Amino acid sequence: MRHTTLAKTPSQAATPEPAATASPVAAAGDAANGAIPSEAELMEMISEAAYYRAEKRGFSPGLEADDWVQAEAEVMARLQALRGRP
Repeated sequence: MRHTTLAKTPSQAATPEPAATASPVAAAGDAANGAIPSEAELMEMISEAAYYRAEKRGFSPGLEADDWVQAEAEVMARLQALRGRP
C-alpha cells in the first residue's frame, strides 16, 4: 500500500493548530457533575455572559462594569444551582 502526504500551502504551514479548550458550556456541565470550573473557565463564562448583556443593550458605552457585575452574579447563581445549592 502506498501512502501519500498532502503538501501544505505556505499559509497553512505557518498557521498553528488551535488549542483544544473547554467551552463555558462544557465548564458548566462539569460543575453539574461536581467539578469546579478553573478560574480561567469561570472568567470565560463571565466574559461571555457580559458580552451578551452588552449586545442586548446595543453596546452603548458606559455600562460595561454593570454588565460584568450582573454577568458574574448570573454565572455564580447558575453554578450554585447546578451544584444543588440555594
